[in-house]
Amino acid sequence: MEKQTLEPLVTLYFIRHGETEVNCHNCVQGGRINPPLNERGRKQAKCIGERFRHQHLDWIVTSTSLRALETGAVLCKHHRNVPSDSYSELNELGFGDLEGTHVTAGYNDLVAQWDDEHNIDLPAPGKCGESPATCAQRVMPCLQAIVKRAIAEDKKAVCMVVHSRLIQIVLAGILDGSLATMKTYKQKKAAVNIVDICSELDADVDADAGRWPFRCVAREINSVSHMPDDVVSHISSADSLKKQTKKDGLVRFEIDSDGKLVLKQL
Repeated sequence: MEKQTLEPLVTLYFIRHGETEVNCHNCVQGGRINPPLNERGRKQAKCIGERFRHQHLDWIVTSTSLRALETGAVLCKHHRNVPSDSYSELNELGFGDLEGTHVTAGYNDLVAQWDDEHNIDLPAPGKCGESPATCAQRVMPCLQAIVKRAIAEDKKAVCMVVHSRLIQIVLAGILDGSLATMKTYKQKKAAVNIVDICSELDADVDADAGRWPFRCVAREINSVSHMPDDVVSHISSADSLKKQTKKDGLVRFEIDSDGKLVLKQL
């Protein structure tokens, strides 16, 4: 990672939310499937809170998803006078019909198309499915507006509690200028990433035009050093390929008629 000596305009702390029961069963979340943190996830959020307890923060930003809001609430607890905002534009990429299903039921194949074949325009199946490219078109203008507001209001340290694939899309876009490197930025649950916004390259460039108008330097990527090993999640979609069983495809989370998220064995 590049070293830099000048004080950054803004430092962004991208934080993935803590674990949920959907994560625990290795099933797909997204925008529609919206679970709270589970017990491990709450412990992870507490570790994030401890890491940032004595860190100067000027702004806490989250998506509107429950798991991100609950993780961000721990930061707010330690920084009661710091303003906080949530943005739906920062919600996770929509995985469409794959949401709620086990990762071996189509998710892993889709991610391989994105990460290995660099087919970033391929959407997840279903009406609500997004591609990395369409997700970036939603996220990047919002991120640019957040950075510009932070600079204008002299907010030097901004925490952003968001989601795994979204962080991969953002880091690839702002650090490499290409979504082809998303795989490089895979995220563990409750991981921390630190990026310095060093300078503005072109004030007239809009992020939704496919160009990021700031020079950025990464200081930390996918760090879980703030958590003990027994709190770190050790479930991943990659491991599911090595330990796949016939029962995996029969597990599914669905939203019932009361709007509650339920686990079903098909």
